[in-house]
Amino acid sequence: MNITPLTPIITPIAEWESVLAKNAAEENVVRQPTFLDVFNGIFNDAVETNRQKSEDMIRLMLGEADDIEQIQLNLEKAVIATELFVNIRTTVSDAYSEIIRMSI
Repeated sequence: MNITPLTPIITPIAEWESVLAKNAAEENVVRQPTFLDVFNGIFNDAVETNRQKSEDMIRLMLGEADDIEQIQLNLEKAVIATELFVNIRTTVSDAYSEIIRMSI
């Protein structure tokens, strides 16, 4: 079904269908994550868990916390996520330093 637009500014529906089909085909392509994607994911996890930890600590101090076990679990998640991020950052920094010291 083709609808003729009243003004030239509006594009026909058939054109949009082809654009949407093209975008859907591109989305089905599986892309391997890059190191930057993985590093950003780990960083964002560390930031998010630390934000949750801060919120839990404030709720605990204000007496609004009911689930102490969940707060303790969130604290441990934040510690582990931060340690993971720091260890990966240190390893990457060491690897970069090692590459810089290599002679060509």
